[in-house]
Amino acid sequence: MMSLAICGVGNIGKVHVENLQSIRGCRIAGLFDANRAELDKVAAQHGLRAYASLEETLSDASVQAVVVATPSGTHADITLKALSAGKHVFVEKPLAGTLEDARRIVDAARTSPQVAQVGFCERFNVNYLEAKRAVRNGSLGRIRAMHTSRVAPYTMSNPAWELGVLDTAVHNIDLTVWLMGAMPAAVLTRAVQVYPDSSIPHSATILMTFPDGAMAVDHIAWLKDQGHPLNQCARSRMMIHGEFGIFETDLTDRPSSLLTGDGLRKLDSVIIGAPEYAGCLKLQFEYFLRAIEEGAPVQSPVEGALATEKVVMAALRSLRSGREVRVEDEAAR
Repeated sequence: MMSLAICGVGNIGKVHVENLQSIRGCRIAGLFDANRAELDKVAAQHGLRAYASLEETLSDASVQAVVVATPSGTHADITLKALSAGKHVFVEKPLAGTLEDARRIVDAARTSPQVAQVGFCERFNVNYLEAKRAVRNGSLGRIRAMHTSRVAPYTMSNPAWELGVLDTAVHNIDLTVWLMGAMPAAVLTRAVQVYPDSSIPHSATILMTFPDGAMAVDHIAWLKDQGHPLNQCARSRMMIHGEFGIFETDLTDRPSSLLTGDGLRKLDSVIIGAPEYAGCLKLQFEYFLRAIEEGAPVQSPVEGALATEKVVMAALRSLRSGREVRVEDEAAR
């Protein structure tokens, strides 16, 4: 029975609590969050221990692994301390708030005997696994273009996030690098502000060009749609255009829905997750546990997350400067 502590009980932290409580072979030892009021509320709701500090969390000898679901700027500090304390670590995406911190995590993970996995849950989504298989077996031929898009609910987003709307784009950028099997040479980002209540862009398009001339385009948006917040959270599409064929997936809707007095809920096996069914958010933890208990390969390693971080930071630099940015130049900063 693997014992885990969860650091961070915001949107995704709450989802992880629900999912981990429904996975056989593991238990949640307790929770920690700097927001004491929210921590006590979530802990009481699930009958879990509320740790008073990170130090108390890591000093609990019963805790074998730590789930880091705090803001990205805190990931490096918590992850490094957890690894140093002999805990396995599952750290949410993006890997860190800066490239320097991301590299610190990778360096620490490389020299640690503990397992470190990043929460790029879409790598465990059956649709994208099928895309990976189609690319790997060569049935599409040489990949020349990719188009991806994703819409996230504005109410579940936060203008204070270091990457802003690009925090959501991280998923598609990771999928692009993973599926293309190569880093883009350059990135160009264009964005626009939609809503007047925050001064950041709410809709962005990212053009990635690759050394072999291939290209990938991603569009990301934060959408105000109060009536259907969960339905909007994974309105994602992908098209991979190869010399011999095309792979397409459209996740704009779900096959089942639940309408009650609380509103409409789409039963989502891709992004949100819930205890009554298994999706990629649960499957990623199954693989995390297998890596710890059986020594299975880590399917979403920190090295891959660092590559994604380099592209995201180049996209952010392009957004701020208005110019195309070479990824290697941004990585060297």
